[in-house]
Amino acid sequence: MEFDGTEKTIGHGARAEVLLYHGFAYKVYKPSYPAEWISFEIENQKTVNKAGLCPVKYYETDDPHVVKMDYVEGETLEKFISEDPPKYFAMFSQAFRQIHAADPSSVKIPPFLLTIETMLTAEEKAKVLPTVERLSQKYKSVICHLDLHFLNIMLAPNKTDFTVIDWITARLAPPVFDYARTWVIFNEASKEAVDFYMQTIWKDVQALGISEDDFYEAVEVSKIIRSHEK
Repeated sequence: MEFDGTEKTIGHGARAEVLLYHGFAYKVYKPSYPAEWISFEIENQKTVNKAGLCPVKYYETDDPHVVKMDYVEGETLEKFISEDPPKYFAMFSQAFRQIHAADPSSVKIPPFLLTIETMLTAEEKAKVLPTVERLSQKYKSVICHLDLHFLNIMLAPNKTDFTVIDWITARLAPPVFDYARTWVIFNEASKEAVDFYMQTIWKDVQALGISEDDFYEAVEVSKIIRSHEK
């Protein structure tokens, strides 16, 4: 696909950059990024659309490494978090509650347990899989985003409404893994970020019956999985 020079870069990440072009957002992946993973992301997005979790629709283009998307007006939460940390960290609690409350029965999202096995070494499997299996038996599986952070929450111009984006990692899993994954991401940033996060979400975590020991076991699992992404 060719652009006419009027495109504007509005985001970038390890896998792709995002361009604003003729009223739509275009996700342009690196040439080395597998096309089948892009197709998987498109299907995952259709699933979360169906579940009512994100209004943004994806559209295929004539280039397998370019995806057209509905444009979400606003800015990522990263731009505003320092203005009022308690207010904006509270959005994580709200986002998690909305995601985990969605009905997973009619959507096709891969289970967490099956998709992590392929990335782990034999030694890591021995550490990780028993914990995932135990927590999966103990807690109900729900739709989890599994990559919720400042760049994946788009804040509307009114600074109250928001949209959760980038659902490629969405899986069916116990919610403890969703909360743990975000803990790992914030822990890489700063202790202050982790403290704000825990103060915000801990009541919700406890309300689900999740113990502190189970939470931090899920954190250790998330650390190992995260290490394969760098």
